[in-house]
Amino acid sequence: MAKAEVTIVDIANALGISKTTVSSALHGSGRVSERTRIKVKATADSMGYVSNRAAQRLRGGQYHTIGLQIPSDVRDLPFYAEFAFGAAAVAAEHEKDLLLLSGPANERRHALAIDGLLAIDPTPDTFSSDIAKRYPFPVVTVGPYEGPGADDVAATVSADHKVLVKKVLQELKRRGSSNPGLVATGERSEPTWMARIIDGYNEWCSDFGIETWVYRSPVTPSDEDIIEVLDSAQSRDSLLWMVQGPATRAEALATRQGKCLQMATMVLEASSSHVVGIDLRAREYGRTAVELLLGVLTDTVSPGTHVVHAAELVVPITNQP
Repeated sequence: MAKAEVTIVDIANALGISKTTVSSALHGSGRVSERTRIKVKATADSMGYVSNRAAQRLRGGQYHTIGLQIPSDVRDLPFYAEFAFGAAAVAAEHEKDLLLLSGPANERRHALAIDGLLAIDPTPDTFSSDIAKRYPFPVVTVGPYEGPGADDVAATVSADHKVLVKKVLQELKRRGSSNPGLVATGERSEPTWMARIIDGYNEWCSDFGIETWVYRSPVTPSDEDIIEVLDSAQSRDSLLWMVQGPATRAEALATRQGKCLQMATMVLEASSSHVVGIDLRAREYGRTAVELLLGVLTDTVSPGTHVVHAAELVVPITNQP
């Protein structure tokens, strides 16, 4: 029987470090200490590892399929569908299929026939620290991830949510708001991007001497949930929601109650005549994510690369002050 080829995963397991660190040490990229670099190369030599860039570039052709993991509780939101369409378009351009995973990759008991994985909004609940040890394919996260196993992430693409939330708050201030509140989600593990939105909100309020107010609501709130938010936000003159759907419904419900509240969203899903929001350019986001993963698969992207996805502030198309 032919001897199995030694991979960077084998070396990583032997040393008890991430495969990203091994790849960086062997290919001269990334932030790796000289001591680690020497140790990795010595181990690779002793194990009979042979670096073959041509073979690495062919990694992506084993199954001609890339995986897309979307948290189940947000899969029905328009942003994620648009993202998937953009991702599928680029995959097709490179003659690859896009496989939508029905659950976290680390919970699967069978092998995944994919060449690489895009993990959207990863949290410790959806991205296990042992995923790199169980599967040989690289993982690119869509949205920052700082939990267990973060060292095994090959690359990341994300919007700068901390900057973006301050842009929204500035626009609300320009439109007359002096006491904005933030409605975050509270029934799921919090992704890093949401934590950065909250940090940005807290910093902005501190800069302007405004008392912070953060309310936790379900990802897809009912009308009763939204009314509870409105009743709790008695001292607020504007509310910033994570996605547009609840923001639009909140505006209508507030109007019925005779309340005058500006609404804003961090994920604008369609043009609105009333809601201030951030257009994350979902299809382009999906395209960028797949292109980044393909770069990892062809070894043209350095381990640990972080791409900042450009998003745009969108103001109401009518009744601007």
